[in-house]
Amino acid sequence: MSRTRTVYLETLGCEKNLVDSQSAMGLLLGSGFSPTPEPRGADLLVLNTCGFLQAAREESLDRIRELGAQKGGGTLVVMGCFVQGATHPITELVPEVDHVLGVGQYDQLAGLLARDAHAIPLASPEEAPYAGYGVRALLGPTHVAHLKIAEGCNQSCSFCKIPMLRGKQRSRPLSELVAEARALAGLGVRELILIAQNTTAYGIDLPQRPRLPQLCAALSEVDGIEWLRVMYAYPAMFTDRLMDETYALEKVVSYLDIPVQHASPPVLEAMDRGYDIERFLRQLERLRGLRPDIMLRSTALLGFPGETEDDVVALLDFLAEARLDHLGTFVYSHEENTPAFGRRDDVDSEEKEDRRARVEDLQWDISLERKGAMLGRSLEVVVDEVFEDPAEADLSSLPCELGEDPRGAWSGGAVAFARSEGFCHEIDGGIWLPASGLTPGDTLRVVPVGCGPYDLYSRPEVPSGGTSS
Repeated sequence: MSRTRTVYLETLGCEKNLVDSQSAMGLLLGSGFSPTPEPRGADLLVLNTCGFLQAAREESLDRIRELGAQKGGGTLVVMGCFVQGATHPITELVPEVDHVLGVGQYDQLAGLLARDAHAIPLASPEEAPYAGYGVRALLGPTHVAHLKIAEGCNQSCSFCKIPMLRGKQRSRPLSELVAEARALAGLGVRELILIAQNTTAYGIDLPQRPRLPQLCAALSEVDGIEWLRVMYAYPAMFTDRLMDETYALEKVVSYLDIPVQHASPPVLEAMDRGYDIERFLRQLERLRGLRPDIMLRSTALLGFPGETEDDVVALLDFLAEARLDHLGTFVYSHEENTPAFGRRDDVDSEEKEDRRARVEDLQWDISLERKGAMLGRSLEVVVDEVFEDPAEADLSSLPCELGEDPRGAWSGGAVAFARSEGFCHEIDGGIWLPASGLTPGDTLRVVPVGCGPYDLYSRPEVPSGGTSS
């Protein structure tokens, strides 16, 4: 009998890359490969790379070189966004690389160990087949998974190179997404996180033009799926009708990621974001009217070319009014092949970081206020991780600034990290509690008693007539 071939697969970058890696692994397992956790000794080593920003490209190149030094007699394949956007042949930069594949070409992986394997031409993003979604291998927890509903992007944000790396938007057929959701539910998945470059554009390029509410309604009918979470809603396309119909569905959780990037009109215009900040504020008001308990996440980009002190103040004023629950911050990276590259990068790196720090200082207080409003409420949570050794959770490094800090009573016992529907998996903070025999995927009700700006500290809710342990 022939020896089972082994594969080591590593992912850099965003959760969209993670979905590609899960699809690639599913195809490889179906071709007789066996996964291995270490690169040394693997027959096939695969690195799925990120190429969005210069820092990500440097990380990708460093890791390629590390794997090249460890591959031994194995075959090293580099794929993904870094490959798609590379301006120099990667095999020349790192001679140990045997093959390169662009985004969506991972269905070619299994054939690269054949004796007659040859170099595969790099396909344009639109030509890539994006094969294998129906046979994904989950590379982590099985109670939550991402569902990539579209590839590419039609927007022309001047700071972003995703259309060059991933191509124009190609929505996946509704029936295909429902079939994948059923397959994931069969693996134990109960929460689907809907992702794309622009989820609110879903369906505009499909023959029947099913939109986000129709997709969510169809996914709601899948047995076993309990939570649907919407990420990356582009504000200019999230109409009142889309909001109303999406959040009328019970399984769509009270959460939304809706990236704003900035609040100054001149900067938004230069970014080519296509909306004004007053409309964005009205959207937030409408969402809170539809779901009073909704938790909102956004992102802010500091240091865009031409950004002035007045622009930063406008962003700070907006955040003070918006009172967002979660905020991610980034500094501008001057990227070739983006429309903004023609502008002079006139905010120095130190000033960019200073502006970012000012935004984060303000958001710290806002997030603390928002989390503090949750103290004493009954919350349904799902357990993501259990730490049998509390030291591994490093709870002492996390602040608790409001309410009661119960962590002293947890010393020596297992602790669990959980989420209510207002926290996204591996992006936002969450809810800590004593584990009490819990395992990942368990659901229970808790009452938060203390909090910092990111995390809540809770006790299990005592049923009526019960006693607290």
